[in-house]
Amino acid sequence: MNNIYKTCSDENILVLISEQDDELAFEELYNRYFKILFNYTFSKVSDRFTAQEIVQELFVSVWQQRNRETVISCKAFLFTIAKRLIISFYRKEYTRQHHYDQWEIRQTGATDSADQSTLASDLQSRYEEGLHLLSPKCQEVFVLSRQGFSNKQIGEQLAIAEKTVEQHITKALRILKEHLKEHMICALLLFPLY
Repeated sequence: MNNIYKTCSDENILVLISEQDDELAFEELYNRYFKILFNYTFSKVSDRFTAQEIVQELFVSVWQQRNRETVISCKAFLFTIAKRLIISFYRKEYTRQHHYDQWEIRQTGATDSADQSTLASDLQSRYEEGLHLLSPKCQEVFVLSRQGFSNKQIGEQLAIAEKTVEQHITKALRILKEHLKEHMICALLLFPLY
């Protein structure tokens, strides 16, 4: 019985499928074109699974719409459907990738913000610990210097020499630098120098 179909032209096979719902004719069409359509689709999508899915969808579509269309050239008809399905695949893939990228940007932004907040909090704690390592006078001088007072103003306010102010600031910076050295990279990332 299958030998009858093997001698039919592609167009006659389509007529049998559309007019008589002939499943054996459909099987013959599938056997004739699956490999050719698969190779064509694979050359466009570069993924075996996706290519197979597209070709399967193509044949399902041909069967479901068998009564709707009159086809002049079977091969052109099948390749036109394949092209449409490939384009549809890329549109869906582009949309999916676009949405994923947008989600990833939002997630990364939220994570970076949380990470920065945590690092800043940790750095602040380490800084305050470092301040407590300083002698009370050294700490007082250093804090005033960070509030924008000049060495001369600090010396006058605390009744010490300007040179002593410089020494206290130098000592404080050395101790804090040592205490914060493991966090210096984080500090540079959080507060880049411009």
